[in-house]
Amino acid sequence: VSNMIHKGLFKEVELSPEVKTLGRRAMLVDIDEGYGCFLGIEIRGSFRHAVIVDMKGGVKESLSDFTPFSEYEDVVENASSLFFSLLGKAGMKKEDIKAVGLTIPGIVDREKNCLVIHPGYRWADKALSDDFRSHTGYEGEIHVENNTIARAYAMSLFSKDEISDVDSLAYMYVSTGIACPLLSSIGSRFGEVTGDGEVGHMVMNPEGPMCVCGNRGCLESYSSEKSIIDRAEHLSSSSDILSSIRKEKGSLNIEDIVDAAQKGDEVSDSLIRNAIKYLALAIANINNFVRPECIAVECALFSKEEYRDLLLSTVQDNLYRIVNPKNRFIFLPKDELRGAKGAAAIAIMHSLEEYIQ
Repeated sequence: VSNMIHKGLFKEVELSPEVKTLGRRAMLVDIDEGYGCFLGIEIRGSFRHAVIVDMKGGVKESLSDFTPFSEYEDVVENASSLFFSLLGKAGMKKEDIKAVGLTIPGIVDREKNCLVIHPGYRWADKALSDDFRSHTGYEGEIHVENNTIARAYAMSLFSKDEISDVDSLAYMYVSTGIACPLLSSIGSRFGEVTGDGEVGHMVMNPEGPMCVCGNRGCLESYSSEKSIIDRAEHLSSSSDILSSIRKEKGSLNIEDIVDAAQKGDEVSDSLIRNAIKYLALAIANINNFVRPECIAVECALFSKEEYRDLLLSTVQDNLYRIVNPKNRFIFLPKDELRGAKGAAAIAIMHSLEEYIQ
């Protein structure tokens, strides 16, 4: 502890005078937000979000770019430009950043800090940290992680109050794809990730629709935002609300479909309920297999309480009831910066490794 105080990682905080102690007066120890700043960037084809955070995850500054790209080189160049723009906005230099975290969908080699494959865009064998460094000239540590795994680590690192009494966490993230990594041992440290969490390619029906991965009937084919949007656009002629939105905007997004369902659109409601059914089956299967103590769900569909209740009841109907597990479900509110905060959490976590060996 003295070493961490000396290095500026911890600071002493005096106890309130009302607190009585025996002998030498005790001192509380807390993380020192002034230790330094960390920068995280979530890299996606359709957007990039970047944040600068302090040691506790407090956001100092943020910036986003929603330019769509399909080529890997374009998104890395754009993320690098975002890095410089964010530093300028914060009035900081590269040297002020302790470490950088980058997150991206797909399979990541965290030892080599590279992208193994991003199935959606067919990006494969990309040296992401090296490419980012060559564009930015940043000389500090750069760490790469899958975007959903990083979200789970961020929850473990920055949201301890919500999960202080659990030791395992499954993080279900539904977006263009679907992932659900499992963290164990979060009660004693940041957590240990099990597998890559690619639950979106759990086969729900071997005779189902073709998935981008080449298999049939994957969970993503039923419950991902992309699959819901594709079906909604295909059926929009049967819905006055959806056809009106398409006429006005040219295309639909997941918020449009949820909003239409809330306004009583039967087509949208049916699509959402079908997606939730398959999502609940997947969660029940995960639950029966590994029994995580807490399941966090980040999904745009669950802004409506009725759909949360539907998910929970369908999960319950498909559990191995002899055991009757008592999981805690946490539905996370929308936060566009959550992935970038996860990237920053990865940078912080690696910076702390020398203290927790």
